[in-house]
Amino acid sequence: MTRILLFMQTSSTLGGVETWLDRTCSYLATRGFEPVVGLARGLANNNPARYRQQHPDLDTIEVDGRGLNRDGRVRALMRGIRKVRPAIVLPLGVVDANAAVVRCKLDGDDVRLLAHAQGNLPPMLADLRLYRDWFDRVVCPGRLTRRMLVEWGGFAPERVEHIPNGADAPIVERLPRRNDGVLRLGYVGRLSQPDKRVLDLVPLCHELIRLRVPFELDVAGDGPARTELAAGLAEFGSRVRMLGPKDQQTLYREIFPTLDVLMMTSASEAFGIVLVEAMMHGVVPVSSRYHGFHSEGLVLEGETGLAFEVGDMAGAARAVQDLHAKPDRLQALAARARLHGAGYTWERSLSQWEASLRTVAEEPVLHATTHPIAMSAGESGRLERLGVSTGMVDRLRRLRRAVLGPAVPAGGEEWPLFHRFHKAEQLAAIREELLRIDGLAERAVPEAAG
Repeated sequence: MTRILLFMQTSSTLGGVETWLDRTCSYLATRGFEPVVGLARGLANNNPARYRQQHPDLDTIEVDGRGLNRDGRVRALMRGIRKVRPAIVLPLGVVDANAAVVRCKLDGDDVRLLAHAQGNLPPMLADLRLYRDWFDRVVCPGRLTRRMLVEWGGFAPERVEHIPNGADAPIVERLPRRNDGVLRLGYVGRLSQPDKRVLDLVPLCHELIRLRVPFELDVAGDGPARTELAAGLAEFGSRVRMLGPKDQQTLYREIFPTLDVLMMTSASEAFGIVLVEAMMHGVVPVSSRYHGFHSEGLVLEGETGLAFEVGDMAGAARAVQDLHAKPDRLQALAARARLHGAGYTWERSLSQWEASLRTVAEEPVLHATTHPIAMSAGESGRLERLGVSTGMVDRLRRLRRAVLGPAVPAGGEEWPLFHRFHKAEQLAAIREELLRIDGLAERAVPEAAG
């Protein structure tokens, strides 16, 4: 048995990464692997108990980061690694796990670091390059991510793979369109900023009302922006329903078969499983032109869906208005979307993941000559400034947590998705490179699915 430890944030229980995790762990358990999921626990948003309720079939451990600064979180992750003793560690939105594996490698542990490059946000790409020489392999669901890492990031091409995600075929027949003239919109996925830009749904509704488009919006998902989004959408009354997190069966039986349009507001997507799931059901995507939109070619503009610039809710509303005014166009796009989405399957995706994991497990652990760990400005608290060692600070904070409960120290951000210490000019340069490479894909002939 090859043991794999996947570290996972628990601030959201529904989304593309969560779907991928369920499918991958289930598949690998039948193929000679032993997947274990390390669930992050935080003070407010990350709740392993809530996550387990939605995903009861996972074999899990808990990593408690409450009240810990960055060094404390890294040490907590290291304790998880040494408890499980995996051959491979795969962080999923837990950036501190990269440093934890590097420290374990430096201590002589036989563990490999595999990145699942899930997005094209500039700070996430900057983090990947920071640990470039320590990743045993990087798997990219999106083509743009792979091109960025090789062409901009300097990664060895043989250590970076493109494995697109998949989706399940529909399990019930699509319901007929309602004849009351109301367009049924949906948002399905993680409720977060800035990557998903879910708060853009509020001005979208304002624009649709201004254009006098009759609509209803169902929002299925969970995440750190849930409360703020619900407050912003409350003024629209019964037009909008906040459904909370829904499992895959519910989405496939009750949500996708009833929708006319799927809204995608993201600034960045590595792949976008929900786009494929919706298209398989004949739901027309109206999507932002996120980083990766052109490279991946999931939404073929004017053929399988419509698009708007990131943040342009007036443009998004006009696209929805066009579909409402032209039901024949809506029907034609839905038919082509269904055919296009059918080209992406979990069977193909997971077999490629299996082959990649076997290769990584059989190779020697990769070591680099440079130490990549850097701390952000303002990370040190009072104890560090007094000269107390980081190891002792960690022990004292854990002791305080056990006796008095957790408190947030300096640098105690709850399980960040990416580091905050990258310079603004560096991030701006990455954005320009993303636009350049994705622009080249816009002018090229779209590649076939997979």
